[in-house]
Amino acid sequence: MLKFSPKSALYQVPGIAFLISKCRLQIEYDLIRKKSHDEVYSRAHIFTKQLLKFLNVKVEASGLENLINKPSIICQNHTSIMDIPAILYIVGGKSLFCTKEELFKIWVFGKGIEKLGMIKIYKDDKKTVKVLTNTAKNIEKTELNNGSSTPYLVAFPEGTRTKDKDYKMNEFKRGLFSIAIKHNLSIIPIASYGGLDITPKGTWIFKKGIIYEKVLAPLFPEDYGGVSIREKSIKLQNDTRKRINDGLSELIQTYGNSKN
Repeated sequence: MLKFSPKSALYQVPGIAFLISKCRLQIEYDLIRKKSHDEVYSRAHIFTKQLLKFLNVKVEASGLENLINKPSIICQNHTSIMDIPAILYIVGGKSLFCTKEELFKIWVFGKGIEKLGMIKIYKDDKKTVKVLTNTAKNIEKTELNNGSSTPYLVAFPEGTRTKDKDYKMNEFKRGLFSIAIKHNLSIIPIASYGGLDITPKGTWIFKKGIIYEKVLAPLFPEDYGGVSIREKSIKLQNDTRKRINDGLSELIQTYGNSKN
């Protein structure tokens, strides 16, 4: 059962609901005016800035030069529900998040993320792999020379948020990395620190604070040659996890005593 504080129940949650409803209406208006998907998607970036300001949450990013301008998969450690706005805040283009199917059933919110092109994740692993594969094919074929926004498939390979107060990561799931190998999509790892302290798992309690995002050097499937897809994906999975874990350790060492 979700936990609320008096402040979150009386002020923050209603405020978030208002911002979501406002964004949803703006999206519908954009669609009526036949705006492009890139223009409609820009609403997500506007909503993110408004949400972070409303909740008094700041995002500090480093390593932005590692956000390569080509269709890729962004992988980040999963700390809280604030991970999504944090990524939207620092990543230009279109961040297509992998989201549990239950969220698509939420009134107003669900239709909004569906129209933005978010990816529905099912409990059935085979169904999920099929959806992710189709998405990978679509972003792989995106032509950027016509001025369209760069699409990124965004996933949290742990599959669920950490509960560990020291930000210890869960094991990564391999399916996403097999898809990256098969469709030659680079992996952009991001280490995130601070979100768990702002919104602990199982709560709708939002504390003011800072989320630190460190974009790490990308990994390229073509660098994993001479082995099978399975072996390549295992190596890519392990290298991604190590890169994120090392980046997370650096963030904790730098900001652990001064966060929030």
